[in-house]
Amino acid sequence: MKPRIFIGSSTEGLDVAQKVKDFFSKDFECYLWNDGIFKYNENYLETLLKEANLFDYGILVFTKDDFTKSREKKFDSPRDNVVFEYGLFLGRLGRDNAFILQGENVKLPSDLFGITHANFKYKKCWFKKTKSLDVDSLNDSLNKLKKQIEEKVHLGVLGMLPSTVLAIGYFDNFLKPVCESLSAKNKTLEEYNCSSYKFRIVLPKDLDSDIKKKANQFYKNKNYNPIAITSVSRSYPLYVAVDTIKSEAILSDMPTTLNGLDKAIEMYLRKGHVGKSNEQKLLEDRELRNFEKVLRLLISEDADCRNYVEVETEV
Repeated sequence: MKPRIFIGSSTEGLDVAQKVKDFFSKDFECYLWNDGIFKYNENYLETLLKEANLFDYGILVFTKDDFTKSREKKFDSPRDNVVFEYGLFLGRLGRDNAFILQGENVKLPSDLFGITHANFKYKKCWFKKTKSLDVDSLNDSLNKLKKQIEEKVHLGVLGMLPSTVLAIGYFDNFLKPVCESLSAKNKTLEEYNCSSYKFRIVLPKDLDSDIKKKANQFYKNKNYNPIAITSVSRSYPLYVAVDTIKSEAILSDMPTTLNGLDKAIEMYLRKGHVGKSNEQKLLEDRELRNFEKVLRLLISEDADCRNYVEVETEV
């Protein structure tokens, strides 16, 4: 699933917001504020508080919608609800994931002074007395913004839910000790008489069932044999398959710690029903992606793990 972007604006700024959506839609899953975000029987604040956690990024378009009088001077200013939405996404997603796209000469709140924002301009029409959007200036800013976002897509983040912490715990308490054991030629594996080893981490494609049961079924289908490798964090076994052609032992594990993620999402959503809502599925997908990102980064930074570990998703 592609990273998700929320694009907010006033009604008057919707034409700019639509261009932002068109620009990012090839590589991201984009939603405008009027794309069915707000539902019947829910108030706007309740919806925004919930929806902010379902997105990876937020882009708020500030256009000249209101007049603000400050210290006897008048300014063109954005609609107050758009400013509020930016603050909400800034608080939920962090400053690296929430962005302002500022129209030319639009006044910002004083707390945002001194911060560089993406911006766009308007140009005069020679045959009219009105101004039209300068598409070139908008595209220039969007290209820079996309580059900045793409630099962060592969980074793990510490969010409202615990996928980052779970990945760090899984790596430090289990994966790293096992790889150190493999590097030291663990006696447990000597019976397989293999010249090399691989440690394959299989990530579940969803959280629709108990991970431990899902893992056991996965290994059974793959004809893996259970072996015990001592680990501080757990007592149940790893699983191993032997490639007789390559003389390679392939160990495999599915992180059962992800069961905690499922419980955390249910608590966060205050779930009071059987079955999964769309919001729950989106949160699960987002957190699974972040777990994988953090895990891959940790593996890439450790010499032993880099040598032995492969990460794949359950088919």
